[in-house]
Amino acid sequence: MWKRVFSMKRSINPIPLVIAMALAIGSVLIGVYGTRLQEREFGSLLPLGDVADTARQIQFRMQIEALHRPTESPTPTRSDLADLVSSTIKSEWRPPDLSAKGFVPILAGQAILLGDQAGIAILYERAGESADRFLALFVTGDRGQFASFDDYGRMEPFATNRSITERDDETDPNSSATLVFTDGDLLFIARADDVATLDEIRSDLGAP
Repeated sequence: MWKRVFSMKRSINPIPLVIAMALAIGSVLIGVYGTRLQEREFGSLLPLGDVADTARQIQFRMQIEALHRPTESPTPTRSDLADLVSSTIKSEWRPPDLSAKGFVPILAGQAILLGDQAGIAILYERAGESADRFLALFVTGDRGQFASFDDYGRMEPFATNRSITERDDETDPNSSATLVFTDGDLLFIARADDVATLDEIRSDLGAP
């Protein structure tokens, strides 16, 4: 039996075998390491990974600004936020009141999350915390142009009945994290210090 198997192996052309093995290994790696917010380009669809990365960078700049602003600086009112939404994304949606969860808005403005499409960014601070704890909310129009990736690396349109929560560092349970979902008209991205905070406010945001 061993000799027969050995003689059969010798008759195999090694080049197709190597190619097949390489393709198989590549498929496994995509399945294992492909995340649902990967950065890839597919036609007119926009990878959520690109949008989430831009939101992370904007949040960082807003937090730096918040830490250096004078304590007497005015903060956006609910009326200010409503006007920002109406003028920027032309929507009747209104930012939720998160004061019951301890979060108050301290900065807000327009934000370009990808391309030239305008969105809004709101930075909340948790009142009464000894350490600075922030929550960032980004909202932009959704015309079905966003794509996510399943656990096997396959691209799929981002559906209205889905939400994605991912840590910045999946190996660290205390890592900052991102929540992404859509209601079919608007795409929502929330950023917080940890997944627990996102779970705490997800129902207030209307996430599925």
